[in-house]
Amino acid sequence: MQTSFKNNKKEKSETMGYLAQRKKHLRTDFILKSLLVLLAFFSAAAFAGNAFGQFLNQWRFQFYLLSLLVMFYALFNRFFLYSFLALLLLLLNFFVVSSSVPVLFSGGEGKGKTAFGMIYQPRPSSLLDIFETADRRRADLLAVIDPVLNGVSPSGLVPAGYHLADNDEGKSFMVSSRPPRSAGRIGLGGGRSAAFVSLEIGGRGYVFLSFDLSGMSRRNKEKALGYVNAFVAAEDDPVIIFGDFGMTAWSPAFGRFLASNRLEVKNDLFSRFANLLMPPTQYVVGYRNLEFAGSRCLPRLGNRSAPSLIRLKI
Repeated sequence: MQTSFKNNKKEKSETMGYLAQRKKHLRTDFILKSLLVLLAFFSAAAFAGNAFGQFLNQWRFQFYLLSLLVMFYALFNRFFLYSFLALLLLLLNFFVVSSSVPVLFSGGEGKGKTAFGMIYQPRPSSLLDIFETADRRRADLLAVIDPVLNGVSPSGLVPAGYHLADNDEGKSFMVSSRPPRSAGRIGLGGGRSAAFVSLEIGGRGYVFLSFDLSGMSRRNKEKALGYVNAFVAAEDDPVIIFGDFGMTAWSPAFGRFLASNRLEVKNDLFSRFANLLMPPTQYVVGYRNLEFAGSRCLPRLGNRSAPSLIRLKI
């Protein structure tokens, strides 16, 4: 009698364990199926040229990351077919993204010799804070884009050892630790402007151009890139562009821009943690041998948006 009771208890325990494993298996199967269906739909719909497709297209890097997580989750739970399907989606999104921007490793052939630091500050309201930041970080170049000056003149705030690259008309300007060879602005439409400066580095001239296209309509962004492209084509010296393009590098308009001037995106997508969560729109674009050494956000201090510190090797 006692032996029979023990056997029944053991059988019941085994049955409960089997049911729990079966329930876990079905739950994992449902999760993986749902994620794969959503990823497949979003990845395919992102190819559409309508507004919904353009919205989805900017999230392709996040689709790539999610596909990577799903692949490993499926492998861990021994769902090998689902893991293979996740790999296909991963490769699809990877190739779309990597066609325009480095994913794992920054661009450049490692031939840069001169370290060069830049700070990019869009729409600042406190010039004193950003000037002090540039001086404290010993930046070689500071780009102040579409500032809110409120009657404050930048010329009286420039730190010692720095040069205001152009006059202060209340528009975008640059401040350099090197004497500028030339400087100015180009209109981008919609009240926006881009600042540029020509500097001599290592006995050769380089042109630095910076702007902020965030918040502009799609059509105005494309027009602005047309003005930038015309500027690049007219320059004899290598042009280095940094700023917020207001779109991802794998968007069609950005792709046409890169193809027309033969420049390359230099900063890889893993160089900023924020890129893992939101579509990246800030890029460094330059010639093939330009080496990207890193970038990070700096404290906002008294400004509405945080400045970016960018390090290159020229």
